[in-house]
Amino acid sequence: MPKGTETFYTQKLVGSTSESGVPIAETPMPEPDAQHPAQTQIPQRSTPKLYRPLSKRANREVVEAQLLQEHCRSLCLSTFFCEHAPVRSLGFTSSLSGEGKTFLAMVTAGILADDSSKSVTLLECNWEHPCLHEHFGFLPTPGLAEWLRGECTETIIRHQVRYNLTFIPAGDGKQDVMKLLRYIRQRGLLNILGHSSGLLVVDLPALLPTASGLLAASLVESLVVVIRAGVTPDLLIAETCTKLKNLPVQGLILNQMESRIPRWIRQML
Repeated sequence: MPKGTETFYTQKLVGSTSESGVPIAETPMPEPDAQHPAQTQIPQRSTPKLYRPLSKRANREVVEAQLLQEHCRSLCLSTFFCEHAPVRSLGFTSSLSGEGKTFLAMVTAGILADDSSKSVTLLECNWEHPCLHEHFGFLPTPGLAEWLRGECTETIIRHQVRYNLTFIPAGDGKQDVMKLLRYIRQRGLLNILGHSSGLLVVDLPALLPTASGLLAASLVESLVVVIRAGVTPDLLIAETCTKLKNLPVQGLILNQMESRIPRWIRQML
């Protein structure tokens, strides 16, 4: 995950007043007893790292993770819970691959599932670089591609990862990606997967490296563009904004260059 996350949203974005905690268990070490030092020696066996008292660096990393969750919660408030024009589908795209959009889509889906009484589906629609199945521990196939081709049932591709949150992997669709995307666009993404009043968070392909990026971006009701600070050239950012000028872009999320949130915390988000 890119180093701390700064957010730059459109005026639709509202602030959040709720707080989110990351469950970290702490086990304090025993204090020495001057009269009976032998009785208070610290055992030599190693203690699992997760249960050691958090260092200043670890505390800072937890705070950064909490801030990231609050940014995603604010995005959900301005998108799915807007009084005037709420939407049911939000997509994450970027100029290039590796800018952090997949991780941010995953965190946003988790936050949305926690805060909403409606069912939430995290849909992987990135057939160029599918990777979310690795995080959740599922097989890459069958997925969305296999279901759209009629090779399996929808029940098989839906994986419940927690209460109120379902994940659908992309599957193997790289060979016929344009055909699959045109089929979704003709029928409508919400008509295909938006069961009743369910909400969709979609991991889209990067916009510029592939011809399918713009077509995929047109499938959702609202878009977020993820940019990696100091890495993505300004000319490419400008090209991305030009391509998306007629689409409903909710705002931009600016990710910095290095990750300061370690893997063990990211897996809890």
